Amino acid sequence: MFSFSIAVILILFPWHISIAETDSIISKIQTGWNDIQTMSGEFSQIDSDGNLENGKFYFLKPYQSKFVYTNKDEDIITNETLLRVVDKKGFQIDSYAIGGNALKNLLSSNLDIEQEFIIDYAIENEFNYEIQAGIKNASTSSRVILTFNKDTIELEKWEIFDELGNKTVLEFTKIKTVSYTHLRAHETREDGGCRVMGEKK
Repeated sequence: MFSFSIAVILILFPWHISIAETDSIISKIQTGWNDIQTMSGEFSQIDSDGNLENGKFYFLKPYQSKFVYTNKDEDIITNETLLRVVDKKGFQIDSYAIGGNALKNLLSSNLDIEQEFIIDYAIENEFNYEIQAGIKNASTSSRVILTFNKDTIELEKWEIFDELGNKTVLEFTKIKTVSYTHLRAHETREDGGCRVMGEKK
């Protein structure tokens, strides 16, 4: 009986700790990410065939993104419903329904991670947080691994695995963000000459 009790503790106790840690990580990511309104910078993309492409990216919540490639004649623009392929002058070449795309979910105005994703794991590393998840109600079994900076909660890396196991990796660098907190502070400064907390006279 004693050995059985010890076995139960050894099995169940780490599981409960894991759930608590996962919830804590998700909460930190969700709070920080939802405070970011815009994010821009440079990206590098490696597809399943090992082809490397790079360029600049722009995110604007809710739902808007743009990927400007330096080594391609086409760019990508997304909104809530469409992914559009455009030429360098902005003329549309093709478009696709965006459906349950991970980027669409990420760029919602108020992301609820557990509502939108099926979490496989969430871990904390020295410099970042990492989540692997599937998309709820998606028509495929694809998976995404998202890596967020631990201090700023900026999205640093995005790995997508389709149902055949093919992987596409996007890494984001030279990141600049504007937060809702910053915008509200700026509005407070301009509204009636109010001084922002902590701002010197």
